[in-house]
Amino acid sequence: MNKQSPFGFHPLIAIVLLASLHWVCATNEALAAELQAGIEGHYRVGHWTAIQSSETAFDSIETRDGDGVEVRYGKSDPLSQWGYVIPGSEAAPLMLRLGDDIVASTRFPTIGSPSRGPAMIPLETPWIVVLGDPLGVDQIGYNEILGRDAVLAVSMPKDPQRLPDSVLGYDGVDLMMIGGSGIELLRQLQPNQQQAISTWITEGGRLFLTLGESASELLSVAPWLKDLLPLQELVTTSIDPSAFETFMSSQSRLEPFRGLQLPSNKGRVLLMGRTTRRVSLPVAVEYNVGFGRITTVAADLESDIFAKWPNRLEMIVRLTGSTLQTEQETVSRKTRATAFDDLAGQLRSTLDQFQIQRNLGFSFVSLIVMALIAIIGPLDYLLINRVLGRPLLGWLSFPIVTIGLSTMLILQARPIKSKTTATETTAVNDTVRCNRIEIFDIDSVQGIGRGFSASYLYSQEASRFDVQVDPTPTLMSLTDNVEEILSVPFGYPGAPFGGIQIAVEDSRLPVYSLDFNEGTSANPTLETVLREMPLASRSSKGLSTRCRFRPQLIETSLEHRPGSELLQGELVNPLPFDLLDGMLIYRNWAYILPTRFPAGGRIDSVDSLRQKNFRWQLTRQRALESASESEAWDPTNTTSTSRIAEMLMFHSAVGGERYTSLNHGPLGFLDFTHVLAGDRCILLGRVQKPLTNFQIDDTDEEEFHAPQGERLSLIRVVLPVLDTETN
Repeated sequence: MNKQSPFGFHPLIAIVLLASLHWVCATNEALAAELQAGIEGHYRVGHWTAIQSSETAFDSIETRDGDGVEVRYGKSDPLSQWGYVIPGSEAAPLMLRLGDDIVASTRFPTIGSPSRGPAMIPLETPWIVVLGDPLGVDQIGYNEILGRDAVLAVSMPKDPQRLPDSVLGYDGVDLMMIGGSGIELLRQLQPNQQQAISTWITEGGRLFLTLGESASELLSVAPWLKDLLPLQELVTTSIDPSAFETFMSSQSRLEPFRGLQLPSNKGRVLLMGRTTRRVSLPVAVEYNVGFGRITTVAADLESDIFAKWPNRLEMIVRLTGSTLQTEQETVSRKTRATAFDDLAGQLRSTLDQFQIQRNLGFSFVSLIVMALIAIIGPLDYLLINRVLGRPLLGWLSFPIVTIGLSTMLILQARPIKSKTTATETTAVNDTVRCNRIEIFDIDSVQGIGRGFSASYLYSQEASRFDVQVDPTPTLMSLTDNVEEILSVPFGYPGAPFGGIQIAVEDSRLPVYSLDFNEGTSANPTLETVLREMPLASRSSKGLSTRCRFRPQLIETSLEHRPGSELLQGELVNPLPFDLLDGMLIYRNWAYILPTRFPAGGRIDSVDSLRQKNFRWQLTRQRALESASESEAWDPTNTTSTSRIAEMLMFHSAVGGERYTSLNHGPLGFLDFTHVLAGDRCILLGRVQKPLTNFQIDDTDEEEFHAPQGERLSLIRVVLPVLDTETN
């Protein structure tokens, strides 16, 4: 006699169901295992993140943006096994699609210890990618007895196939370390992977490079790395270790070692040493390469000589500055009524204000109330009862006055009409506004340019928009072609932007897509277009745009005045358009330019310009009779976009958090303080016409138009400074 289970199922059926359930779970785990998010499972919220699937074909990736709305990212290269998305929150859903079918599904890793596996890396935790020996950096803060994990996030890929093939995959990385132990890994990199690392460095990344006895082999397998360094020839020599011992006040002796001869007239010398023949030469130099930096040490720090030296790790921390320093100096924060703790949050609060409605003051409202009381009170009584003598007419006068006054208030509360000029397109939907700030940077030494813009779009009514950002004729006058221009959602819940995360998913708004367009052969610009992006009524959404181009400028350079920190020589405006309210910045001095510096204009001698202390200029410091007074930074001030832009561009120059009491995390790449030294100066100014057009389309006719709003366009040009004594 067959026995049945208490649930009424045959035992064989129950076994089959359990086996099916186990197979489904195992299949889901296998699909999740095929996906790699970030670099070795490490990623940051709000930054581009690489998604790799080596065994599953897909054409789009679906996740959630910072507002919890579903967004589908297309692929820039349909044949690549890599895709790139921006996760909007911790543990955001991640789905790979092929057409309308979901071929793999999982979630981004949660926040945790990066030393134990895949994890989301908080903004305050430095993220280091190591190609080779980590030199003990991965052990900073680790204590096995106390059960403490390392305080730094260190990604150490061993398989070259696990490294992204686009510069987008390195977004959010603070430091990359390369040494002789990574030669085999560098040898196996594909050309697109090499180009990705090189572009990341020149666009603002930071590299720590060791060039010792293995320098010739290292630079031979990575010629792209040699192109970034100002090296004429590769010659190694025997170096006396006394410079390192003195620098660290070490009681442990080092043996002489072989290192690469670095040029003494290039870059900023961090540590000067000498050879065993008593010839002086730099042993640690920091080079400005484009917008990034390369800290080079003329030694193989992974060799046995330095591996046994107890001061090796401390020396690396000191040479890299604040990047690897985990114990930051405590800064007393000012009491402020803000939910954000970063300059990005203050910028968001400033741009996220729209004059769509007329502001009615308290006095105006008081007059309306007094007029209503006067009309339906004494005037109505005197006119109806005493003059006309018909009290029953009050049943008509009262609703007429009320309706008339209400109609007047409704007309007064209508949205403000946009003011258009002859050069601007009239908006189809007059209740849509967009506030923008754009900062463009050009390095005339390396011949590269980049641009960043933050835009906040507001809609009075619930709508869906197609959004694209195109270069303007002003930008095209700088270059023949823009290599890429990528627009993505901006901001995410958290302290930097002043938001709190209530739920990861928002099911109220429909899904939208972010498509990559390769362009045409005549205009091969890689760009993104946001399709059907939803906005609820009376809401706004932040978008950011990053672009890269090759500029064409008028050649110009200045000279360093011997024996001082000043400049000399002729200044030429290298831009093909006028520069407004500009200044020339070198080290700690600012040369105030005329209000309008015309295109191609010349100033015979910079000595004729008014000079100011640049840090005093940023802090609005004034000299008094026996002291000085500076203007305190107000984090609650959301009225001056230009003032916030100054802090974004030179935050560390004024003391950073000590002055503003705010961090500089999500937009820290805009800080050019490290350029204000040595053989570089910066030409800064405002541009009258925009460099990019923010356009929307809320119809089905593919007719894009530019919404009205406030805009600020700034440009910085890095110019070379010649030293007549050494060059």
